Amino acid sequence: MSWRPGRIDFVLGLASVLPAWAALAGHLEHEARPPDPLAFTLVAVVGLPMLVARRAPVPALGLSIALLFGYYWTGYAAVGLVLPLAPALFVVAQAGRVRLGAVVGSTLLVLSTAFRLLGGERDQEPGVVIGYDGVLSLALLAAVLALGDAVRSRRGWQEELDRRLRLAGQERETEAQRRVADERVRIARDVHDLLGHAVAIVTLHAAVAAESLDDDPQAARRSLETIRSVSREVLHDLGDTVGLLRGDAPTSVEPAPGSSGVADLVAATASTGLDVRLVVRGPEQPLPRAVEATVHRLVQEALTNVLRHAHARTATVTLEHGAADLTVTVTDDGAGEPATTAPGHGLQGMRERVALLGGRLSAGNRDGGGFTVTAVLPVAVDRVGAPA
Repeated sequence: MSWRPGRIDFVLGLASVLPAWAALAGHLEHEARPPDPLAFTLVAVVGLPMLVARRAPVPALGLSIALLFGYYWTGYAAVGLVLPLAPALFVVAQAGRVRLGAVVGSTLLVLSTAFRLLGGERDQEPGVVIGYDGVLSLALLAAVLALGDAVRSRRGWQEELDRRLRLAGQERETEAQRRVADERVRIARDVHDLLGHAVAIVTLHAAVAAESLDDDPQAARRSLETIRSVSREVLHDLGDTVGLLRGDAPTSVEPAPGSSGVADLVAATASTGLDVRLVVRGPEQPLPRAVEATVHRLVQEALTNVLRHAHARTATVTLEHGAADLTVTVTDDGAGEPATTAPGHGLQGMRERVALLGGRLSAGNRDGGGFTVTAVLPVAVDRVGAPA
């Protein structure tokens, strides 16, 4: 890919050439060859490597040094050493080669000072050459290298800051996507529980209504009333759930505190003909809303499974209130679960709900027949959501 020098490259070239031109125009060394257009052209050539210095810092520095010594070989007046090479040394330090720049610059200063003292300028006072010119050149060299290294450090710091900001943005985006996915899973569990329970009750009551339509119209009427009531409730709950997907404010509240919400589920399930009992042990206490919602959904899903799969005659829902935990147990005397059957979405959803609260859930066949679901949920506010 072709490369063209930019504004900074031209500025670096001018920074190398202009001070040298000024020194040449001053013609401070009268015994040297007088300046002419060729001298100014040769000085300009010394600055040409700056056009590619940012792309190849070390080769550009070497070429600048060679061109500068070539200029001095022609016998024209001195234009300095560190000053024409300052841009090249700056770029080398900016590229992270400070030590190389220091070694090269110091070596050139030593050679230049030795040449002035032993060769070309024997009439110069050693104190002036070393104590004045040498110290100034050394200070300029150190300042140029320090500036280049500072620019490199600042640029690296800015790049690191930008990288961290990008990572933070990506993490926020990932976290937002995770929250959206978690909310979708939660809504899917709610829809599964709502529809599963409602369909199970409606199906059983529809069968009762069909069987008793001729022999017992009142029983058929009661079953149809139950179907209508359950259907209305589930449609209302589904409306709230769909509203959450649209971002609407919820129009309903979580299940009622205590065992009243569970009692309503038990009563609705008992209306299908299943003998269901609710047992509450221990003194009831206010529960976090998340625990209330989870208890409601656990019992709802467990009773739905009893109605749909267990072929049970009786079931028992037990709420045991402890000092720090609430134990929810749903048992039935049905057929149980075949050993070869993989856990369904309902049981998986119950495990996920309990795990989110830092609780634990066990489910399996009972000795002597039937199935048991047991969930232990923390009820202390500081423990809800902690890992089990």
